[in-house]
Amino acid sequence: SRQLGIFVLHSPSRPHALTASRSHAFAGMTGAAGEVSPGKRPRQDASAPVTPVTLELLQRRISDTAVHAKLPEPEGLGDFICTHHGHFHADEAMACAMLKCLNAYSGMPILRTRSQDEIEKATIVVDVGGTYDAEKHRYDHHQKTFVDTYSDSYPGIKLSSAGLVFKHFAGPVIEALCGPLGAEDLAVITAKTYDSLVRELDAQDNGVQIADVPRYRFVTHLGARVGRLNPSWQEDSSPESENSRFKEAVLLAAKELFDIVQGFCRNWLPARTIVQEALRKRFEVDPGGEIMKLPQFCPWQEHLFDLEEEDEGNTKPLTKYVLFGDSRGSYRIQAVPKERGSFVTRLPLPQEWCGLRDDALSEAVGSPGCVFVHANGFIGGHTNEAGVLLMATKALAVKR
Repeated sequence: SRQLGIFVLHSPSRPHALTASRSHAFAGMTGAAGEVSPGKRPRQDASAPVTPVTLELLQRRISDTAVHAKLPEPEGLGDFICTHHGHFHADEAMACAMLKCLNAYSGMPILRTRSQDEIEKATIVVDVGGTYDAEKHRYDHHQKTFVDTYSDSYPGIKLSSAGLVFKHFAGPVIEALCGPLGAEDLAVITAKTYDSLVRELDAQDNGVQIADVPRYRFVTHLGARVGRLNPSWQEDSSPESENSRFKEAVLLAAKELFDIVQGFCRNWLPARTIVQEALRKRFEVDPGGEIMKLPQFCPWQEHLFDLEEEDEGNTKPLTKYVLFGDSRGSYRIQAVPKERGSFVTRLPLPQEWCGLRDDALSEAVGSPGCVFVHANGFIGGHTNEAGVLLMATKALAVKR
């Protein structure tokens, strides 16, 4: 089911998946995510407090992991992770990378086999075995009866082994990489990680294309990079060579996972918090609630749309302008787009201001210190905060 170059992106035509999947993410925080069933139990409970995992530690765990082609006889392996041998894909590489974030699985070897007798002895099984049973830690999706998706927000995209492991272990994995998080923060990062990373792997592995007739193909995404690690038809494809390449694939997936989740924790979440607070205080800036002022610049558009979709109260009224300081000590006014990615704004700045600068603009606005307004009216600038607020207030009055 390897789909080179095809993955699915968020479609603006449907409700944003982050919003719709938050309830699923909250359920995972107290339910399946990270639970260890009464069945096969690893040495350490996966729901126990996690060790903070740096990239270096995660890479060392994987590098130190023994990857076997068969169970040693007669001693066996004790507790071990099992996946299939042969051509590997990004989904099982990511599934193994996620498990290596957790103390419970960090020291376990990996067995790559299709022998049912060997599979049944594993502590946890991903992408092989023909069974999905979270109570017994069996996470395969290839059986004909399997129809599970991550949530109702993702119709038509069945879970791969990456999605299955994420569905049941997302909370502990994310907190291993980010440290302890509050329930709401953990839920939104869980939803964001699935929407931005794991969904792509689920779609690729299940043959879901981005469009009926794609205009071009992506060849540098994670699935393609993992695919290229497989031995070519001209190379040695012995079990030893294959398993060595598979470990490289897990390392690659781990780096992607770490960078994305850390980015959400360190950059995306703090920006969301700033926008959330600014949105809450918008009536203190403008009695009508149509002007939002950021205390510092941060990426805001995605967060504003998310917050509006999550709470209808954030749309009453819709925010028309966002104010923020720029890197040179001046201030900007930006009109909010009508929808994600749109160049059409909810309320462009007045046409008579568009394309003007400096004194000419200051005269038109009636406020000294104006810097510019873009010809399309989507953004403008002023030398000080009071002036840019005046621009926003007058723009609203003109449009009314």
